[in-house]
Amino acid sequence: MKIGWWVWHALSMTTIVFLIGSWSRRAAPVGDEFPNRPIQVVVPYAAGGGSDTFVRIVSSGITEDNLLPVPLVILNQDGGIGTIGSREVKNASPDGYKILCHHNAIITAKLAGTVTYGPEAFEPIAMTGEMAMVILVRSDSPFQNLTDLLEAAKEEPNTIRFAANKGAPAFFATLQLQKTVPGAEFTIVSSGGGADRYTKIIGGHLEAGIFSLSEYLDFRRGADAPPDQDVRAIALLSEQRHESIPEVPTATELGSPVLLNNANYWWAPKGTPPEILTFFADLLEKAIQNETVRSELRRIRVDPVFDRGESLSVRIEQTVNQFESVAEQKQMELPNFPLYLGVILAALFLWMLVDSARLSNSMNLPQPQLADPITFVPRPRVAIASLILLATYIQFLGTPWLPFAPLTSMTVILIGGTMLLGGKNRPASHQLIVLAQLGILTGFGIDYAFTELLGSPLPS
Repeated sequence: MKIGWWVWHALSMTTIVFLIGSWSRRAAPVGDEFPNRPIQVVVPYAAGGGSDTFVRIVSSGITEDNLLPVPLVILNQDGGIGTIGSREVKNASPDGYKILCHHNAIITAKLAGTVTYGPEAFEPIAMTGEMAMVILVRSDSPFQNLTDLLEAAKEEPNTIRFAANKGAPAFFATLQLQKTVPGAEFTIVSSGGGADRYTKIIGGHLEAGIFSLSEYLDFRRGADAPPDQDVRAIALLSEQRHESIPEVPTATELGSPVLLNNANYWWAPKGTPPEILTFFADLLEKAIQNETVRSELRRIRVDPVFDRGESLSVRIEQTVNQFESVAEQKQMELPNFPLYLGVILAALFLWMLVDSARLSNSMNLPQPQLADPITFVPRPRVAIASLILLATYIQFLGTPWLPFAPLTSMTVILIGGTMLLGGKNRPASHQLIVLAQLGILTGFGIDYAFTELLGSPLPS
């Protein structure tokens, strides 16, 4: 064989040995004592947001008090309204080295049909801090309190535009508010983040909306501001009034017993051993007592409450039941996006088969002779087999028992082998060897690049 073949073979095999060795070192457990390697905390939202800020504050307390003998690595996995990151942890090995911090949206995502799993797919560890939620109107609004707002929604249904992003916890709370006054109906509007909702209320495009207490305290301008340039809280969605706004009554006081607190929960994959759950609960309970942590939580208006064990399970169950009571109404309002996507994919697949058959028939017609003819030979069976392999790869992607690197390598080899073996000529043995090398380099190379070089984990 040519020298180039041996050079390629030597370089590829050296790289393969290095990549597989690195992957094995990361994938294999290191002894029995927990923890003995870095722990990853997945934040299912972008860096700099409220969830990310909260986790970094708690992490600072763990570091300051030297509570953990290994590094705590925060991974921001934004996307899918928090479901990308939650799925990453759901599919992770239940060994305690990858956990999740996520608020009530982990409950509403399932009820909204965004994902097929909810809290039951995880082991709850603890609840560390919650933020009160308030209902705001513009300061010159004719609605002096929540009762006025709901009565107006009853007298003139669907005329009051109420800001609550569909599928979010605030949306379900809004549906509950409507139920407290039979016949009341808001026009619920998804309006992005708090700043966007605030702008639309000031601009007269929305009459009311649900905001966090922190957002309200940041947005309000005070008594000297013109009424049409400021906001006013008309109800607090908590069990009792908050010390920072003692003049604002709770919704329960006003006859609409609806509660909504943005609680920060910590979760582990299903099947995580009880002793590891206890380890984390103890760790978080100590961290939440750190003075720096408590000071920072006060700054961002998060109440440093803590819950664990049976009382935490009861709290989660009550919240699930609360949202489920209006989930059926919610489900009727969302389009069936998975069905639409399935129809589109089926249509594209049918078009591919028809087009392949048309090209195959056209090959039987007389073709103009070219000096150096280049012919295209359609192979529908090869295309279908490759599509099936790709669909199977996507289906198994993220399963804890079939890691990304070997799964990707195997898929590349199988699809490439299908294309080679589907041709007229039998591939040479060295072609199959090169294919195997390329497959392994692709799978383990991508895994190494993202995990080791970029610090961004791929599906387990």
